[in-house]
Amino acid sequence: MSLTGNDESRLTGCFEGLRVLDFSTTIAGPHCARMLADMGAEVIKIESAEGETMRTRPPVRHGCSTAFGQLNVGKKSVVLDLKCSADVEAVRRLVATADILVENFRPGVMQRLGLAYATLSELNPRLIYCSISGYGQTGPSAELPAYAPVIHAASGYEMAHLAYQPGRSRPDYCGIYHADVVTGTYAFGAIASALYQRERTGRGQHIDCSMLESMLSLTLNEIQGAQFAVEPPQRPPFGPAETRDGYVMIAVASEKTFQNLM
Repeated sequence: MSLTGNDESRLTGCFEGLRVLDFSTTIAGPHCARMLADMGAEVIKIESAEGETMRTRPPVRHGCSTAFGQLNVGKKSVVLDLKCSADVEAVRRLVATADILVENFRPGVMQRLGLAYATLSELNPRLIYCSISGYGQTGPSAELPAYAPVIHAASGYEMAHLAYQPGRSRPDYCGIYHADVVTGTYAFGAIASALYQRERTGRGQHIDCSMLESMLSLTLNEIQGAQFAVEPPQRPPFGPAETRDGYVMIAVASEKTFQNLM
């Protein structure tokens, strides 16, 4: 798609005028809120005095983490102690002016702080409140801690990927956090949908975005294969071929693509 300067400005500023309170840490929530900022929303990141752990994540240049910068560029910042009643009251005042709240604490934490959706929606019925967690807000695993590599394993993603590696029996080490980025992106899409619905109803809603369910969406064929008898492929359908100066990825999806390759 080609955009002129004016078209691009309208696209990236489509959330201008919206205020977002970003309580999230690490990757999934901050990635979601960063996307909202990219679309023109005013995003206020709320941190403790110590700052979140990503502030020290390498690479660090001039005392600042560039990974933290990538996830939080375009946001404003305020330091609040959510265990202090005066600071919680400050949050409540901010909520009254906000359109969106993003948080990724373990389920139950915001409730204990007096900042659950049921409480804040009374202050602001138009509030769209997005909760990102490992396993969802309810269920037997809801309160378990969850980082991306754990979710990769719990979803079956690692073993599904291993099944396409002939001659290997050990899953890969995890260095790229698919679960965080995918979940943050799904949360962004859910918030956009909730904004559209709010235009029609005048009310916000609580969004429950699960990392586990987000990862399960990546194993489309494997989920179907686990439920129905499917003859396993003789070899992976796509794969890298080694050449003298590196690898090329050959992807033959049909007779037509095979003929084109030939």
